[in-house]
Amino acid sequence: MIYSDSNVADHWDSAISVESFRPKFLLIDEDDRILGQCLDAEGLYVEVTDEDESVTIELLGCLPSQRMCDYLTGSKRYRQRNPLGLEWLRMLDAVGEPLVDFWLSQIVDWRPSALDPQRVDLVAVWGVDSPLAGARDVWERWLVARPDRLNLWAEYEGVAREEWLTIVRCDQRRLGRPDRAPGRTYGLDGSHITDEAGFYLAIGEAINGPGGYFGCNLDALDDCLCGGFGARTPFTLIWRDSQIARESLATPIEGTDEPFTYYDVILSIFQDRDVAVVLR
Repeated sequence: MIYSDSNVADHWDSAISVESFRPKFLLIDEDDRILGQCLDAEGLYVEVTDEDESVTIELLGCLPSQRMCDYLTGSKRYRQRNPLGLEWLRMLDAVGEPLVDFWLSQIVDWRPSALDPQRVDLVAVWGVDSPLAGARDVWERWLVARPDRLNLWAEYEGVAREEWLTIVRCDQRRLGRPDRAPGRTYGLDGSHITDEAGFYLAIGEAINGPGGYFGCNLDALDDCLCGGFGARTPFTLIWRDSQIARESLATPIEGTDEPFTYYDVILSIFQDRDVAVVLR
């Protein structure tokens, strides 16, 4: 249950003006308004379990907006009549740019912060789309700096590579990127396409450069080829070391009349969307 602490409430007017700390996270409501700025978090990375249990995250050193102050210090009746509308925890990179938004449920507890007595620590329900503990290195690498050259993801495998793709998909910088004109030629480096995630990471970088996005599954790839994600068809794709993907993506696709593999379906999508693929 949420509890009230008059000592913390007394500090909040001055807390609103504190500018000396750079936040790592923002609390965002359903209208994309900032409810609070947080210095750190505990429980951010979640271990995968088979149990459907509630997971919480502790947000440390939060500087609340006036709306959040009123909510936390208000009575139970006040909170029922004036819901906070908390929706997202926005992760910021080292220079303060948005990286990923995570869904965040209701606040279940708060207390004065040990980091700064003029701030608060919040506990909220967490875990639906939280980053995985097994890929912590990937997330922290992106937080320090976004990729500045191709194939930095290639050293990772399994869950870590999939989490890299998750970050690429969620990275807000790609939104609104204009399409380049039709008729261009793109080079796809196939030397590290040893799984499905590897293909999407490679095609994303082939089209949009380091850390670029161009689909995360077959449906998303098809959507990207319709425009709005950096390239407009028709174009030519020179796929180097394509044999690696041919062998690695040989899993048959279920529900088809013919024994198509994942690799076959990718080529079929390119053909249907007027992409000339040159296999090398």
